[in-house]
Amino acid sequence: MVSRVVCQTLKRTGRLIMDRDELIHSLSRNLGRTAPPPDTPPLSYRHSVHQQRMQGWDAQQIMRAFIEYSRTIGVRVVETIKSELNASMAAAVRSLDAHSILMSDDFLLKEMETAKVLSSSHQLTVWSAETPHDEMIRLASQADVGISVARLALAESATVLLGSEAGAGRSVTLLPESAIYIVPAGVILPSLTQAMAWLKQCYPHRLPAAITMVSGPSATSDIELVRVVGVHGPIQIVHMVVTDMVEMVGCEREFSAFEKGSSRS
Repeated sequence: MVSRVVCQTLKRTGRLIMDRDELIHSLSRNLGRTAPPPDTPPLSYRHSVHQQRMQGWDAQQIMRAFIEYSRTIGVRVVETIKSELNASMAAAVRSLDAHSILMSDDFLLKEMETAKVLSSSHQLTVWSAETPHDEMIRLASQADVGISVARLALAESATVLLGSEAGAGRSVTLLPESAIYIVPAGVILPSLTQAMAWLKQCYPHRLPAAITMVSGPSATSDIELVRVVGVHGPIQIVHMVVTDMVEMVGCEREFSAFEKGSSRS
């Protein structure tokens, strides 16, 4: 129904609508409304089992669950502490036999001066919104490993959530053969239910342009249920869990990059 209304809206206007508010108002008119509803009532669920997942678990238990399930789905896990993060990353890069690195321009990596450490022994590129898009894509496709920082992580599925931000295009960890995700212990939540509640708290009016969720190495079993790894993304994934970064960073910092403009993937 909604897709049909969208098609009718585009046909009647005869052009592509790029502005979000204009598109929503056009959809409202085609649905016989004068304006979008002022508020969306909360959904009423018959059961609340999704709210009870890992209920009563402390942060340490949730972190251990994330680590355990990461290994279950084929992710290599490195546990480290903040003061040893750069050394742990350098060791992980060597273990992947990587020579070239593409790294997101993230505030944590800036604080740790990670670029300075890794560039001393590897060919390093930091994602830049100022560099021509085609050039960044070329560099991403040629990099051996991409490094990004998880905004959130889900223990239930060993998923990391990545932001769409100017300093971290999606290609950073999509195109290289291997990817390293830095996961501060404090951003690990039980499941998607808690992650969406957190995002709603940070973004009460509208969500960011994009949020990418990555659960382990790229894999598919579409053809005769034969598992093939690396079809749509990296073959090797490393979750670098920073065990002493236990505080959940507030919205004003953790998601501020979302507001600075979405990335060119």
